[in-house]
Amino acid sequence: MVKGQKSSATAGTRKKNARKASAAVPGQPAVSAVPVVKPPKNTGKGSKREMRETRKREKVYVPPVKPAPPQLDPLDTTGLARILPPDLVVVLRSLGKKDAVTKTKALEELSKWVDGAAKELSDVQDEDYIGGEKINVIVEMLPVWLHRIPVLFTHPARRIRSLAGSLQTALVRLPPTRSALVHWIQDQASQVELETVLGTWVMLAHDVDRPVANVGERALTEFIGSSPNLVASLPCITLTPSILSDLLTFAYRAVLDPAGLHASLNPVAAPMDPIIHIPSGKGGKGKKGVPVMQGKKGGQFSPQAKKSGRYVPPPTVEPRSQITPTPDSPKTADMPGEESEADRSGRLRASALGTVRWIIDNYLLNLFPLSGTPTTTDGTGIPLLQSVSPHLSSSDFWSCLHPGPTCPFTSPEDSTRMGNNGGSGVQVGACCGYSQPQVRRAAWTLVASLLDGKKGPLPPDILHIMSSAILRSAWVETDTGVRAVLLKPLLMFLKEYPQAWTIDAERALNSYGDVEHSQGDEIDEEELEDESESEADDDINVDHTDETDSMVEGHLTLSSPAFHEFLSFLETGCAGSMAEGYPLVLVIVAGIPRRVLPRSLTSPHISQLLDALWAPFYARLLPDRRAAAAWLRALLECMVFIVKQVCEDYEQEDVAMERRQARLLLVSQFDALWDALSTRALRIDTVEASRTVATALDRLNKIEEDLFNAAFDAIAEKISKNEEQSFSLAPTFLYVFNNTFASSTLAGYRTRGLVDKYVSSIIQGTEAALQEEKGAEEVVAKVEPLIHLMDTFGPPLFENDEFASRINMLFSAHSIILLQSSPASVVSYLKHSSTIGSSLDRNQLFWTNLLTSLASHVSSFSTSAEQMTSAKAFFLPLFAAAQTGSLPDHLRGASDAMDTLIAKSLDYSVESNSGAVAEDIINGILSAYSHFISPKGLAIVTDTFSQSITNYAESMLNIAGVPSLGMTTTADLSAASAARALSLARRLIDAGYQMAGDKGVELYVGVALLSFIIPSPDGEDRWSVEGVENAKAIWESLFVRKHDREGTEELRQVVSALLKERLRKNIVDSEILSRPDHIIRALLRGLPGLKIDILVDILPSCSDVDAILEDLPGSAVSPSLALIDVTIPTAPSSEGTSYHPIANPGDALILPLHPYGRVASALLIYLSSVRTKALAHLWTLRHIMTFGVYLTEYVHIEDERSPVFGGTLDSRPGGDTISLARREIARDLLGKAQALAAYLLGRVEEGIHARVVEAVLKGKTGIEEGGLASFVAEVVRKSIEGDTVRDALVLRKVLQHLFVDATREDADLWLTLVRRFERAAPQTAIAILASITGYAPEPLKLDRYRNELAATLLGVKPEDAETTGLKYLRLLSASAPDPNSEVVFLPQHRAVNVMRACQTWIAEGDEDASEELESAMTLIFRHVAPILENVPGSHWEFIWDVVENNLEICSLQESDTLVTLGRTLQLVTTIEELVATNKPLREGWERRRKAIFGLIKKIIIVDTREMPYSDPRALCREWAMSIVENKPSSMIEETTLVTMCHLLSDNSPDVQKMGYRLLQSAASKFTEHLVIEAGVDTEGTFKSELPEELLAVLRQDLRTGEGFDEDMPDSRNLEVSSCLLAWMVVFDLFIGASLKVRSGYFNHMRSLDIVSQQFIPNIFDILGLLDGKSVFKLDIWSVDEFFLDAYDPTDALSLRLLAAHLYHRALLTVPALIRSWMGDRTDKQLLMRIRNYTSAHFSPEIIKAELMLIRQPPESSELSTTENLGIKISSALSEVTASYTVDEQALELSIRMPNDWPLHHLEVRDTKKVGISDEKWKAWVVGVKQIVWQQVSAVYCVRDELQMRFSRQNGRIIDGLTLFAKNVTLHFSGQVDCAICYSIISVMDASLPQKPCRTCKNRFHASCLYKWFKSSHSSSCPLCRSNII
Repeated sequence: MVKGQKSSATAGTRKKNARKASAAVPGQPAVSAVPVVKPPKNTGKGSKREMRETRKREKVYVPPVKPAPPQLDPLDTTGLARILPPDLVVVLRSLGKKDAVTKTKALEELSKWVDGAAKELSDVQDEDYIGGEKINVIVEMLPVWLHRIPVLFTHPARRIRSLAGSLQTALVRLPPTRSALVHWIQDQASQVELETVLGTWVMLAHDVDRPVANVGERALTEFIGSSPNLVASLPCITLTPSILSDLLTFAYRAVLDPAGLHASLNPVAAPMDPIIHIPSGKGGKGKKGVPVMQGKKGGQFSPQAKKSGRYVPPPTVEPRSQITPTPDSPKTADMPGEESEADRSGRLRASALGTVRWIIDNYLLNLFPLSGTPTTTDGTGIPLLQSVSPHLSSSDFWSCLHPGPTCPFTSPEDSTRMGNNGGSGVQVGACCGYSQPQVRRAAWTLVASLLDGKKGPLPPDILHIMSSAILRSAWVETDTGVRAVLLKPLLMFLKEYPQAWTIDAERALNSYGDVEHSQGDEIDEEELEDESESEADDDINVDHTDETDSMVEGHLTLSSPAFHEFLSFLETGCAGSMAEGYPLVLVIVAGIPRRVLPRSLTSPHISQLLDALWAPFYARLLPDRRAAAAWLRALLECMVFIVKQVCEDYEQEDVAMERRQARLLLVSQFDALWDALSTRALRIDTVEASRTVATALDRLNKIEEDLFNAAFDAIAEKISKNEEQSFSLAPTFLYVFNNTFASSTLAGYRTRGLVDKYVSSIIQGTEAALQEEKGAEEVVAKVEPLIHLMDTFGPPLFENDEFASRINMLFSAHSIILLQSSPASVVSYLKHSSTIGSSLDRNQLFWTNLLTSLASHVSSFSTSAEQMTSAKAFFLPLFAAAQTGSLPDHLRGASDAMDTLIAKSLDYSVESNSGAVAEDIINGILSAYSHFISPKGLAIVTDTFSQSITNYAESMLNIAGVPSLGMTTTADLSAASAARALSLARRLIDAGYQMAGDKGVELYVGVALLSFIIPSPDGEDRWSVEGVENAKAIWESLFVRKHDREGTEELRQVVSALLKERLRKNIVDSEILSRPDHIIRALLRGLPGLKIDILVDILPSCSDVDAILEDLPGSAVSPSLALIDVTIPTAPSSEGTSYHPIANPGDALILPLHPYGRVASALLIYLSSVRTKALAHLWTLRHIMTFGVYLTEYVHIEDERSPVFGGTLDSRPGGDTISLARREIARDLLGKAQALAAYLLGRVEEGIHARVVEAVLKGKTGIEEGGLASFVAEVVRKSIEGDTVRDALVLRKVLQHLFVDATREDADLWLTLVRRFERAAPQTAIAILASITGYAPEPLKLDRYRNELAATLLGVKPEDAETTGLKYLRLLSASAPDPNSEVVFLPQHRAVNVMRACQTWIAEGDEDASEELESAMTLIFRHVAPILENVPGSHWEFIWDVVENNLEICSLQESDTLVTLGRTLQLVTTIEELVATNKPLREGWERRRKAIFGLIKKIIIVDTREMPYSDPRALCREWAMSIVENKPSSMIEETTLVTMCHLLSDNSPDVQKMGYRLLQSAASKFTEHLVIEAGVDTEGTFKSELPEELLAVLRQDLRTGEGFDEDMPDSRNLEVSSCLLAWMVVFDLFIGASLKVRSGYFNHMRSLDIVSQQFIPNIFDILGLLDGKSVFKLDIWSVDEFFLDAYDPTDALSLRLLAAHLYHRALLTVPALIRSWMGDRTDKQLLMRIRNYTSAHFSPEIIKAELMLIRQPPESSELSTTENLGIKISSALSEVTASYTVDEQALELSIRMPNDWPLHHLEVRDTKKVGISDEKWKAWVVGVKQIVWQQVSAVYCVRDELQMRFSRQNGRIIDGLTLFAKNVTLHFSGQVDCAICYSIISVMDASLPQKPCRTCKNRFHASCLYKWFKSSHSSSCPLCRSNII
């Protein structure tokens, strides 16, 4: 037959001939006959095709599935509803509800019942106890529970299944319920009931949700007795063969028809009346309910009839043979979150498959009583799995393995069956595993279980089906999880049953129709042939190669769809699982029978297989090296296997052709493989690829040498071509071949020859290129193969003498050229040519000469920049080689020229600001210094580094912690230089070098400073982050990464000592600006590897600190501090003060500190962080408290120079921000000092007072050293010895804490000290006495001591008043109790004596009393005044004289008089309180009061804003303000506002508030004065304007550019508060002002544009409206009222509320200016934000106020007095209507306000007009608008045309209505209107038209005429044009 021509034989004939030919060939297995389905004979008319199609079109009636009848609830059918407790009945009924939440709650409630029963059972110890009430109830409830179990165990909700399983476990563990369940299963349950309950229970134990499955499995194993924890006495059930068979059938049905199973388990519930008894006998028609506990026994009715020993399935359960139909498309969930039908079917199938596996694994032998005897070891008998064959031999069942929508291995003639569509029945070919990975995983797990060797071989019928199911499903699986599961069972199956390929192919030929024919079947051969041929002719598009059998080399080849799917599997790269799939390809291919995969290279199947293997490569599906390696191994293994099979299987006459084909195949495959590797198309490691190829070649060599030669020749030909793309590939292959193949073999011999040939050609090409002096590119092209060759073969290559000689000569002669063109070649030569002996010396010489040549070449350039650029080009490759270890370790730098070049590069890098190139060179050299630098050059380098780093570290240490010093250019260069030096030093150290010597010590100290001491923890400093990291790395190289080198430990000790010394000096050096607290915080963070005791190593000792303190003066900075602390003397100190030199910080935000201040601040920061150290060293507390005294002075007083802080302080609001910051720093330090003192003194020892007083009085030293008592005694001694104010204040602070828990007896002890030292140390005595009075309980002896002091005063002579008298006055004032306490200071007679003594001193003294004495007397007067309240006498006149005299001589400007002034003001306050209730005293006081108050007023008027701040001055201002705040308004004058505006800018919150109250009254007085002046102004020259002093406060711009910050300091908040309160005063000026004054204010503000420039931006910024990021919410706040008493100027919330109130007042007072500002804005978002904000929070209140004013107008208003005028108000519409009635006719005018009033125009409508001309009415309407909306200022008529000018004024709606009422009333009373504005009442000044024209007799308003004259530039009448004037 001609090749390619189709045979004329039919398909049947060809198959028959093939079988015969196969049988004739010896040794060849016979081809099994393919079962053929016998077609019906053609007995009728028509062709066979027509008859066949007729059979296909034959319609068969399929009866519809009968729906499951409704189930009856056992609660009703058994009468349990009336027996069980009602609560339990409700719970049980809830179990039958559809709602998942209801079921869940019911299960939880039922669990409580079961738990209660279990607890009841556990509480009873009696063994004979049967059960109590609860347990009996639970047992009776079981029928209902068993009735609900199937639904609950298969419910879609995971929670319900879990709860049901847990509840079942609890029931199983209860003995009574367990016994009842066992009894029900054994004696009562019907077959269907048992199958349903146990079936769903086992499915629950294999639920897809693992936790749910664990719960169900626990209950099941305990119930059937397979649990190891089971109690032996508990009854269990035995799964009999019949039960197991039913369970298997139930699971089989769940797999095939999950929807039908679900429908049968969830039928529609039928309503039924509850009954108590059910009559016996058969139920009538329609009675289909089946109670659960009814059955075989018990005498109760059972609707199931027993036939032939079997139970008839109840009508409630659908017959197994029926399949629930399913629509064509899958149903989805009804509601979001519900389980769809498809998911439910998948879940049930997976559980059912698990059930089948469980039965087979555990109970397979139990099934054999139903089947027979299992297979024995000799193979006889029935297979063990034969018992499950009826269920597992179904294609429908095994469709669970297939992932596709249709099942390819089922017969087309099968009836309708189930599928994936929601678990319901679908048409032919549907798969149970479609879109359900969990089902497929469960099915493959079942396959693995079946293949377990213990279960024996698979029965033929199961094997028949599983072969197709497994092979047709495995290769098309798409889910990675399923693929991971199927791999093992697939290999097990193919290994055990390789005939599966043939079985599937034969079944495929029969379209998977497994109908076998008997011997008697007569088949018309011709008919079959004709039919087969006709079928083949019908399908012209089918590939005959795939659909029919073919003959290859005499063997019948079956067409296998599974094999083609396997090929597709390979084409897709093992479906993506390449690393896991490719290693198994050879195993799978080797197991494919020859009938499916012929072992012939002429077979298309082999080509298809190889093409499939290559397909992933060509499709670029190999993602990574691992996948590519697996693919390559699989390809070569399969290729070698095929070749081997071909060579071994064929006879001598056929093998020659096959081997020739094999050689051709090998050549083509290895050529393609080399191309793939050389072009990098195949991404795989070259070594791994070469090893894989070598392995394949070795196997070919073992098969046959010709095959090896063919493959090797193909590779050798590729290598010999020396193609550029093979430069890196060829050496690798040669190297691997050389190491793989033994030299004695053919492969080794051929490899050696190929290597020698390749090496010779490479060297020859390189020599030719260098000798011909070709270009760099050509040299690189020739050298690159040599580089690859040396890198691949390494040193062994140089063992060849010829090669070594030629390569040495080559590199010695052309070193510079090679390094310039191909640095890698030089590196490779140096790396691989070094072995031992002479080669090492030769390499070192070559290296030295190379460095010298390079240095000389670089130095030949003229400029440094060119030299550095050239050096970088040459050296960078060498640096890289050194860093990667490519350079040999023995190479050392020994070139002087190279050292010179390195030194030059180093200088250029460190000193130059643009030496990046040089820096790269130095970095590379230092990283491998041993290769490039000689020891001499290395010493020069380290000295340079050390000097640069040390100098910069010293300079930075002097300003450590200073945040805002400007950097100079020199400093910038120093920082850059140090950073570069650190970077280079780190590289050198990282390379293994260790600094040593003095320079090394200095370097490490500088590194410690730069890395740990100088940098700020928040990173806000000028030192670079990179520099810090480099410095840390250098430090850690010595102290953390410790090396055991010689001298290293000694170096660490020297560095540590030097570093501590530097820091100790820095702490006490006041001539530098570094912050001690910064250094201490840095040390607290620690230095790695170095232990520092800050108190011992860094800070001075106790004696050193005491010595520093002695150099400071002990007096107070300013006498004015006596106003704050009574113990401070008021006289200036006579002690000389010498100020220690302190560095000027400039604008830096630091405190300038004396050495003592530096030490004390360092102590404070350290001890605050480590308080345990403070407890152990209490001596530090004295210095902490002393430092606190100086801090207090510094914060309170700024007009005196502090000896510790070296300067004054300016903290005025709006003043120096630097000073404000320093003040905050001081406050922070003061707070820390007070907190530390409170902590240390808070633990008072018992009896400490007695021990301290005794130790001081008797000088005993028996107190334990270091304790609190010892510390207090030392403080007292120091205070007594020096008797300075400073020491006394420290003592008083100590006693303040000590007296917290003191008793009266303890206070008496301290009073003893006062008596003892009142003469020797009066300052100390005063401090102790004041502390007793202020902090301790009133001692019993203190009253007597006061009397003694008072009596002593009477005996002091006038000449001793300034000394002795002053001392006792101070003592007496120190003993005075708090004025508000109940303690009586002195008896009246003692008080009179004190006053008499003071009068005597003043009257009889030779000279005027000193200010200090008068101040002390004033303080005493304040305490005795309440005592002398009812004692008349001259002492009162004396007191008033002293008060008046003090007020005259004292002022706020003079700091020395502030104490006297403050005490005088306090005395005045006391007197005011006394005279309020004492009439006689008030009469005398009234005579002096006016003069005294006048003096106080003068004090208040003084502007202190330009004075230095001090707390005493602020106190005096507050006290003065509090005196005059609520006094009669007679003190307020029209000039008060002008003179006291500065009060609003005071830095005291209380002064600001009191100042506003005062200015509020002053504003009223000021406006009243202007109203009078405006009223008497007849010439029009008067102007009402805002005071300039007030405008100065208003012009502040409060915006910071970042919005209003709630965390602003108090000083900033006070600035904002002063401006806001000033605006409050401005709006207060409008109150009570006349129209003319209001207009003046308004015009003045408009001309200054102060509202647009200052008010609105400031207010909107505070409210957050400008940026809109944080708009202040006013939802809970009222804006129409503001309560000053609750206002806090330092609180951000108060400021925002005040700003909102001001905006509200502005909308009421100057809305026109607000609208003008908004009209100029173009930001639409801003305007929309403001309008929304206004309409939401402000407009409603304004509209409400407007309507309220109209609803209740003043009695004198026109709205109240005008007859015939009616007002209608609509609050809902915000509308007002004015109606005027004339002769029963009404004139109406309506005004409507918008929602954002007054930002938008209001609407004025003339609803009705009667008897009024249009022009006049229009003029009236315009007038109303003008009054309310402030528009029209002049209206004049030209040629009968109305024209208007617009301006801006202010008014309210009631003013507009009043104007309307006046116009209407005067019109109808005959009043003539103005001929210009057509109104009777002028909208400008409310005047009538009184200026007549003598010619036309028309009258005009004066304001209208003025506007007309000004606009027309004439004085003529606007109507008749005659001259009016």
